[in-house]
Amino acid sequence: MRFISAFCSLAVLAFAHTAHAQTISPVSFSPEFQVLVDEELGAREGVYLRETVTQRVAAALAQRGVTVGQSANVTIEISIIGADPNRPTMAQQSQNLGLDGLRSVSIGGAELQAVLRSSDGRVLSEVTHRRYDHSLADILGPPDTWQAARRAINQFARKVADAYVESAS
Repeated sequence: MRFISAFCSLAVLAFAHTAHAQTISPVSFSPEFQVLVDEELGAREGVYLRETVTQRVAAALAQRGVTVGQSANVTIEISIIGADPNRPTMAQQSQNLGLDGLRSVSIGGAELQAVLRSSDGRVLSEVTHRRYDHSLADILGPPDTWQAARRAINQFARKVADAYVESAS
């Protein structure tokens, strides 16, 4: 599934064309979330979340005709402030044998932040987005590990792309 998502994102990027270019800086974690990744969620999950955010933001920008380039006019700095899985991660299951990867379900979501900077370092726009399930009833269908967080990431990506288009005009 990740392969198909990555392939679709690359295909969208390949066909996008515009005079404006942007660079997405490597996604960072808030200090608190970095501790959670290191001590509880697992490094593998941190890599997955970073890749997902980068791909979804790039795809949302490409849908608006914005290309990713090295000599960019705008740099997008993204930070994951926090994220909670709907199902336990592999690291959580290995630390707590009472968790069941299929039957253990919880509310999830994510909080993200982005700063769009011009090539001279000026802040053009700031975007924040927070979306967490309120209850288990918010979960659509049988959830996978990061279902609610991906929903938040998708919403965040659209907000970042909109902010980029608005700041470029």
